[in-house]
Amino acid sequence: MGFLLSANGLLVLYITIILFKLYYGDDWEGLYESITGYGLGGSSMALFGRVGGGIYTKAADVGADLVGKVERNIPEDDPRNPAVIADNVGDNVGDIAGMGSDLFGSYAESSCAALFVASISSFGITHDYTAMSFPLIISSVGIVVCLVTTLFATDLFEIKDVSEIEPSLKRQLVVSTILMTVGIAMVSFFALPSEFTLFNFGTEKAVKNWHLFFCVSIGLWAGLVIGYTTEYYTSNAYSPVQDVADSCRTGAATNVIFGLALGYKSVIIPIFAIAIAIYVSFSLAAMYGIAVAALGMLSTIATGLAIDAYGPISDNAGGIAEMAGMSHKIRERTDALDAAGNTTAAIGKGFAIGSAALVSLALFGAFVSRAGIKTVDVLTPKVFIGLIVGAMLPYWFSAMTMKSVGSAALKMVEEVRRQFNTIPGLMEGRAKPDYANCVKISTDASLREMIPPGALVMLTPLIAGTLFGVETLAGVLAGSLVSGVQVAISASNTGGAWDNAKKYIEAGASEHAKTLGPKGSDAHKAAVIGDTIGDPLKDTSGPSLNILIKLMAVESLVFAPFFAAHGVEMANPKLLSLILFSLFAITSAKVFFEERFEVADSDSDDVVLFWMSLGVCTLIVFGIEKFEGVWNGEVLLLNDGWENRWVVSDWKKDENTAGVWNHTSGKWNGDPNDKGIQTSEDYRFYAISAEFPEFSNKDQTLVFQFSVKHEQKLDCGGGYMKLLSGEVDQKKFGGDTSYSIMFGPDICGYSTKKVHAILNYNETNHLIKKEVPCETDQLSHVYTFIIRPDATYSILIDNVEKQTGSLYSDWDLLPPKQIKDPEAKKPEDWDDKEYIPDPEDKKPEGYDDIPKELPDPDAKKPEDWEDEEDGEWTAPTIPNPEYKGPWKAKKIKNPNYQGKWKAPKIDNPDYKDDPELYVYPSLRYVGIELWQVKSGTLFDNVLVSDDPEYAKQLAEETWGKQKDAEKAAFEEAEKKKVEEEAGEDAAGSDAEDEDEGETSDVEGEDSDAETKDKDGGDDEELHDEL
Repeated sequence: MGFLLSANGLLVLYITIILFKLYYGDDWEGLYESITGYGLGGSSMALFGRVGGGIYTKAADVGADLVGKVERNIPEDDPRNPAVIADNVGDNVGDIAGMGSDLFGSYAESSCAALFVASISSFGITHDYTAMSFPLIISSVGIVVCLVTTLFATDLFEIKDVSEIEPSLKRQLVVSTILMTVGIAMVSFFALPSEFTLFNFGTEKAVKNWHLFFCVSIGLWAGLVIGYTTEYYTSNAYSPVQDVADSCRTGAATNVIFGLALGYKSVIIPIFAIAIAIYVSFSLAAMYGIAVAALGMLSTIATGLAIDAYGPISDNAGGIAEMAGMSHKIRERTDALDAAGNTTAAIGKGFAIGSAALVSLALFGAFVSRAGIKTVDVLTPKVFIGLIVGAMLPYWFSAMTMKSVGSAALKMVEEVRRQFNTIPGLMEGRAKPDYANCVKISTDASLREMIPPGALVMLTPLIAGTLFGVETLAGVLAGSLVSGVQVAISASNTGGAWDNAKKYIEAGASEHAKTLGPKGSDAHKAAVIGDTIGDPLKDTSGPSLNILIKLMAVESLVFAPFFAAHGVEMANPKLLSLILFSLFAITSAKVFFEERFEVADSDSDDVVLFWMSLGVCTLIVFGIEKFEGVWNGEVLLLNDGWENRWVVSDWKKDENTAGVWNHTSGKWNGDPNDKGIQTSEDYRFYAISAEFPEFSNKDQTLVFQFSVKHEQKLDCGGGYMKLLSGEVDQKKFGGDTSYSIMFGPDICGYSTKKVHAILNYNETNHLIKKEVPCETDQLSHVYTFIIRPDATYSILIDNVEKQTGSLYSDWDLLPPKQIKDPEAKKPEDWDDKEYIPDPEDKKPEGYDDIPKELPDPDAKKPEDWEDEEDGEWTAPTIPNPEYKGPWKAKKIKNPNYQGKWKAPKIDNPDYKDDPELYVYPSLRYVGIELWQVKSGTLFDNVLVSDDPEYAKQLAEETWGKQKDAEKAAFEEAEKKKVEEEAGEDAAGSDAEDEDEGETSDVEGEDSDAETKDKDGGDDEELHDEL
């Protein structure tokens, strides 16, 4: 069984990858994203095997034991028991098919998780298929190792005594682990490059090949530790189980108490082993390390499954021997084999739970990577609520499975009692019981009762991811993992301890066991009750929790892109509180109804009610969002309470150049209650941002719209906004923060008055090549940017389209499709002269005799010129008007002209079309980052949507209804301003006139005084003369 399952699982996975490779080519990420469906399929089948099989087998087992062994005091597997056939069939259904499907699911899921994480590493970038297939190579080596290990059990060590059976089985675990460690070392050093890069939540991590060796090895050895710890707490050869058996002296109650205490205590060492494995593997190789650690734990799955199936096979053989009436010696031999198999089965359960924990964590890491989540902050309400709800799910799931076993067992007990009471001679062995009816009861119960827990597992990720978003779903997965592992280990070990405590008393192999009495004693009856309670714990509820934590994780991984694109994240704590309150109210009403009218409780009703409650809450949430203006997108309101959503950045505060935002409707407006945010200080930097539910425009339209008003006469400054993706520290948002889209008006002097539309592609910002004029007045205007899935765009101002085109042609996002052939050269005989000298044109005779200059005929010899002293006088020269320069033939059109030579175009080898050129997969923030010389710019009515019609409608309902009133208010303000300025001018003119009058009077007085002084002076002089 072990080899068949592991080999088939690996072979099918190999074939699937090869077939998908034909379609995806070198798109490794897309290929392994699709392969995750393989893990989902395997885990879905495990749900039926583990949960349905567990309910089937334990319903038959509990019913057969309660009536046959306790009430009728007949041996186990006695053919007189009507439920004996159903019990034996159940061993195959639950312990063989269930365990096999569980471990196969873990095997498939861990492989898928590791392959997906590897595809986004440097393996995928360099197309290193061998390194990327490292998880598959590990599994392949594991099969070879397990083949070698079987020699130790079948050929090298012959079993000569019953006491050697159990050590022989456990020896295989140790041998396979040691051999596998050697195999991992060889694979790590030969299949992997010495150093490579892993991408972990947006960061790069350099990893060496020996790091992965330790990751796989730590998972492998952690599995061995968990297995042996489980054996210690569940084998009757050790003191914990013997203490539980001893507690049966005082009755079933103390047996139950001791068994529960043992189960809780048995969690400690396995959890430490898992924690150490996680810490080491994550430290060395991030989430990829955890994925291969899980794969390492499962690498010896063939040996583990073979040992695990040993017990159920021996149990079935004993049942057949008992029903066939064979010699008691045969039954003793099968019982000895069964006793050894019970211990190894417990080891297998612990091994399965431990591997499920690592697999679930690996799937969680892959989900977080695929959903684009960088951090899961438990301090945020949406994540913390998911964490609490996720931690509750294992308890709800266990309650459902336990109750399902109890309900099915109740029907089985009633049927077995009926047959014993109504079929004459059944107890004496003279009549044959109706086995088929008991089989039918178990079959019907297993199918019907698995619906509620199955619905809980399958629907929880879908509902949480769609209604609450990927971050809340991440909290649910983390909570269910942390809680589920502990509950599963304690439940499995408690049930195993009670089972082996009963067998310890029945065997009477030691003096201590003999003191507890033979079969039928009070201690034995107490042990049987404990075993009956423990059966659904160890074979149904405990192991089934593996399916809960794995299936939820792999389902979330498969649907992660859908949740990231379409999930409605409840960022508003009020909405979350309303949902929780509604759930509480509806559940309380149901309980009151049941108590008041004595209506029977039902798990199916609980599940239906739970999802109906979520449905009602969803309608309430969408109704509230509609009321607040959220419809087909997100309106980032700037009315009262805007500070709760918008975060003012600390950018430039240290330099004392950060401006202050005012919340106002402006100096003139159409509605004083419709407020926005406005810059208020000159020569300042401004930065503010708001978060909205993560949005992807893949396969849908992106609409970015807002209104802006420049109340100042803007000479230099912008009115643009930005859309940002991923995780942004809003308190540090500033000019250096990377953005996806920048859009809006920009004015600088007389030359720049246009609309910016900048797109970030491949970490580079690209400015639109078209010139789109912006509005320059002092009124509000609505700017709309639309990007469509066909890579076309439109820019609208005030709902009027100003520019439209293609992302391909209007931005240089991609390199050109064709380039000039660098190898091409102009042919030597290429004639690219458009005009040539006329060969028939001839130079006139005597042309060359025409002098360039002539003596000036108007020049005269100076009168004082002395020939003897000054030399012979010659007239100065002047340009000859007849001289035409060197003769050249006239130009005519070249009859052989071939045009200007151009290098031929060839396909650009660097060009690669991007069908997702328009896609921005994780838009999450809107921000304003400005420098303003003059302040006064006001922003309002910000919208991120996928519906252009809604954007148009919103613009008309806000700006459209207010524009006339705003214009009138602006004109009135301007009129008052003109009047005030005119009044100031008139007042200034009067003041000047008064000043001039006063000046004239003063000047007159001064003149009179001077005259008086002058006259007085003359009189004094005359007086002196007399």
